Amino acid sequence: MKRLVCLVAGLLMVMPGCSSDDEDSSPSVPDASGDAVVSSDSGGTSDGAVATDTGSTQSDTATGTSDVAGSDTQEPTPDTPTGDTPADVHRALLASLADQVIIKTYNDFVDATEALVTATAAYAASPEASGQEEARAAYHAAMDIWQRAEVLQVGPAGSMTSALGGQDLRDEIYSWPSVNSCRVDQEIVEQVYTDVAEFGEELTNVRGLDALEYLLFPPESGNVCKASSSINKNGSWDEVVQSGGLEARRAAYAATLATLLAGEAKGLRDLWTQGAGKFSDELGKAGAGSETYPTAQDGLNAVSDAMFYVEKITKDMKLAMPAGVSGCEEDTCPDDLESQHGKRSAQNVEQNLIALQALFLGSYDGAAEAPGFDELLSDMGAEALAQDMTDKIAAAIEVAANVSGTYADLLASDAQKVVDVHAAVKAFTDLLKTEFVSTLDLALPKSAAGDND
Repeated sequence: MKRLVCLVAGLLMVMPGCSSDDEDSSPSVPDASGDAVVSSDSGGTSDGAVATDTGSTQSDTATGTSDVAGSDTQEPTPDTPTGDTPADVHRALLASLADQVIIKTYNDFVDATEALVTATAAYAASPEASGQEEARAAYHAAMDIWQRAEVLQVGPAGSMTSALGGQDLRDEIYSWPSVNSCRVDQEIVEQVYTDVAEFGEELTNVRGLDALEYLLFPPESGNVCKASSSINKNGSWDEVVQSGGLEARRAAYAATLATLLAGEAKGLRDLWTQGAGKFSDELGKAGAGSETYPTAQDGLNAVSDAMFYVEKITKDMKLAMPAGVSGCEEDTCPDDLESQHGKRSAQNVEQNLIALQALFLGSYDGAAEAPGFDELLSDMGAEALAQDMTDKIAAAIEVAANVSGTYADLLASDAQKVVDVHAAVKAFTDLLKTEFVSTLDLALPKSAAGDND
């Protein structure tokens, strides 16, 4: 049996907002008191002092530094490997997750964006219905993979303000919930997108997967801007429509976004796989030469941070808010659904869960040689919990996958089906933030503390 030892966790991400005086409404980003935008307690621990894999003790301080008898707080020190130590086993887990889950996902996304470039280029060359359908199919394929990557915000994809090694690259690819379809309509009029390099400097909410969704699944007529918006007041939008060039502009804009996305996808993947400082080594060598993670525990904390995406974003923002379970003052709040135009909110949730399962089990295909958190629990004597969590994540995926119809339609006709998905996800995340955390002495992130939903 593969040996794994104990970890420490925190929480995950900050999604920056971008605004415009003409912007349409976007789902609000809940605060850290129990809502969805969350920040990491890097190096934090669970209540009480617990043993780390360096032999020191840590308390639940806000900074995550150690309180040691007879000394002031101190910075974590690198691990000193001495054979098959807990830190060695942790590094083996980190290296495996980097290879089996994170890099695999990024490789798949590179392939998907390359196919998206081809499809949108063909659509731009001949902006007809058939080309639009092929571009939509390529978009769905790319978004399926990116929704997995949403749960893997370790290192460069993570927030610069909350993730060790974070470079905010996630937002360069997908900025939800900071979306602004009105600004996309304005860009259609302005046509800055014709210069790909220049357009790459625009705000993230007019050039990511969320903007591309709006271009490929636009409203049947008009735009989403207010009547007071400049493009509606000065007649510039009507001029585009009357010229008969609206679809051609949308197609050309989509092709530009696909090109930018392909570049971002390759850049993110290469940060993990190329060069002497590749991030797979930073994670896999945590505490043994990593400049990002002083200890193996820090690396494990980064991975556990990522897992809480499904607790705070998938469960709370993507399901509870629109379904009226919490954070909604009406029976339901369909305007809070993630995918407003492509109507793929259900698929997004399913892909989030698939990635979470891969992190928990160690791989997407259940490779026997890939260590995962399930074996960590078993090696700690918590076989029953490991099996319970394995069963519950599988059950949540099954419930999510068996939803018939879009969440938007279900919220209007049978909201209980969306509530059922929320309940299935909650069954897993309740274990994640309670028994999982306490068994492995992981830190419950501040944004999840006091969260009794």
